[in-house]
Amino acid sequence: MKNPDVLLLVVHNLFWTSFGVTLVILRLRYRQAADAPPEAPTSKETHTAGRSRSLLAFHMVAFGLMYFGIFNAVGAQQVPVGFPGQRIVGAIVIGIGAALMSSALTYFRSWRFRARLDQGHQLATGGPFRLMRHPIYMGLNLLALGSAIWVPTAILWIAVVLMVVGSDLRARAEERILEDAFGDTYRDYCRRTRRFIPGIY
Repeated sequence: MKNPDVLLLVVHNLFWTSFGVTLVILRLRYRQAADAPPEAPTSKETHTAGRSRSLLAFHMVAFGLMYFGIFNAVGAQQVPVGFPGQRIVGAIVIGIGAALMSSALTYFRSWRFRARLDQGHQLATGGPFRLMRHPIYMGLNLLALGSAIWVPTAILWIAVVLMVVGSDLRARAEERILEDAFGDTYRDYCRRTRRFIPGIY
């Protein structure tokens, strides 16, 4: 292949396709499913995190920088060689992120772009939520990290930092409204489950 790094765009397409297809299939299934089981805590009212639009915009800057860096390096065929096998390692990291996000959706009926809980929002604690409080954000972090491993440029590594900071800020904003909505149930969950990295953070 003349430019093997074009495959990174294919990997990104597969990442977003897996997320989108999982989301559509599950939403169709949920429409036909019965109400949540009684043991699943649900929000009694709507909650919206302060500055949720600003935090989303910050995250979008990270995405914009990431894709600018990818297209700039791949299009100009100027992808630096960091180590042998960097494309494979990058693809594996992105694949783990995709699997994490798709599996999180199967336990999370109330996913939204903004930090907002609608009435009836279910508290997700199963599946990957047993390992970390924010597997979807962690999946996005892995997408950025895998991309920077594949295309190790300064722009991509800056995008990784921005993505991680954006994920952390959005996670903290969501945790505040989840605590308001679910009280001690959510506080107990936080005590036994780390934000992003099991056993560490």
